[in-house]
Amino acid sequence: MEQFTQYLQTKDLRSATIDQYQRQVTRFKTWHMGEVENVQKKDILNYLAYLKNTKNLETISRYNALLALRHYFDCLLDHNLVAANPTNLIKLRGVKKRKLHHTYNLDELTELADTYYQLEVKRTQQKLETDNRYLKQRAFNAKLRNYTILQFFIHQGVQSREIQQLKTDDLQLNKACVVIRKGSVKGNARTLPLHATQIGTLMQYLNEVRPQLETPNTDNTLFLPIPKNDPKAKKQAAVTFKRFNQQLKRLDRNFSSLAQLRASVITYWITTHGLRKAQYFAGHKTITSTEMYLPNLIDDLAEDVTKFNPF
Repeated sequence: MEQFTQYLQTKDLRSATIDQYQRQVTRFKTWHMGEVENVQKKDILNYLAYLKNTKNLETISRYNALLALRHYFDCLLDHNLVAANPTNLIKLRGVKKRKLHHTYNLDELTELADTYYQLEVKRTQQKLETDNRYLKQRAFNAKLRNYTILQFFIHQGVQSREIQQLKTDDLQLNKACVVIRKGSVKGNARTLPLHATQIGTLMQYLNEVRPQLETPNTDNTLFLPIPKNDPKAKKQAAVTFKRFNQQLKRLDRNFSSLAQLRASVITYWITTHGLRKAQYFAGHKTITSTEMYLPNLIDDLAEDVTKFNPF
């Protein structure tokens, strides 16, 4: 169970959620009374039937139990203790899928980026040309940086954490690609192509803007350069992303968060490239993480639920 605890901690889950998942797994082990390495899909289905018929648990409670077991067997899979995750492809009917208010299509993502550039970056640049004050220069630098970051969200589907971890040497402009490093706690590394529209913006940012954002003690962080060993580093980054979110919300009423953009991109990848390529592009360790972005992830128990447990 210690390995499972460490695994859950890498998922950035709340301590209460980790405790709940541990309790769910313990209950399953008590019910199963066998080696977890030998658990099969039908065992999971029988357990879900037991929770419904004997324990009278509601659908959401059974879904939480299934989710805990999915994490548990993913953990065992990571440690090569099982050959496959028996919870894969098991779905429950009656649980509403948690989704964002709006999923952007490719044209809408492009339009959002163009709108930000025209109304935020371009306008600030025009003001700077007529009144070259230090504050206006800082505002322009910040907005061009944010626009460059926005392009990574809509073209590479990155996470905020991955943006903060990007280094200047992760960019390979001669090959038109970027290396997304493995996250400190989760996710896989991958090499993704840069969109044609990103190259010019990146060159301007690297040559003109980033040097003005640096301080003598900064490392080669691509964005949000901050002094090394600064205890306020995380807070500064959080404030930057908060202001960026506010700017985008003013421009588009459908926008809710930067995570929404990543979800939209992953959904697009699934429909155009399939699950496996989308899994690689998104940096997901398991295919189940990618499946969370399928339009109809949670329906009813799959047909084999009825087959094994006619309830």
